[in-house]
Amino acid sequence: MIDFDGETAFTRHTLDALSARTRATIHNIANQNVDGFKRMEVRFEDLLRDAAEKGADESRVQPVMQRDASGPPGVNNVVLMDELALLGKTSLMHDYMTRRAGSYFNQLNKAIFGR
Repeated sequence: MIDFDGETAFTRHTLDALSARTRATIHNIANQNVDGFKRMEVRFEDLLRDAAEKGADESRVQPVMQRDASGPPGVNNVVLMDELALLGKTSLMHDYMTRRAGSYFNQLNKAIFGR
């Protein structure tokens, strides 16, 4: 049986999380020189792991954006090289997930049309 909703929902939520992470990282880079700015981060993988451990439906896990309050108050906690590394990792994961989605729909197309 083909699981349309589970497969596509998981891929959609993952791509949404990666897009949110990209926006947060770009926002952090743009504010790297603002005094007192605390970086934004997106939690998704740990929430996904927690859902899997509890036996919950992973396709319902939503990304959560939150402020990273680490470091002394009033001190900017953005490290440019860390943000650029995260941006590169996010780009690779986004590429992987879009290829995964494309492969899934390609298989469906072959099943339907026989080509």
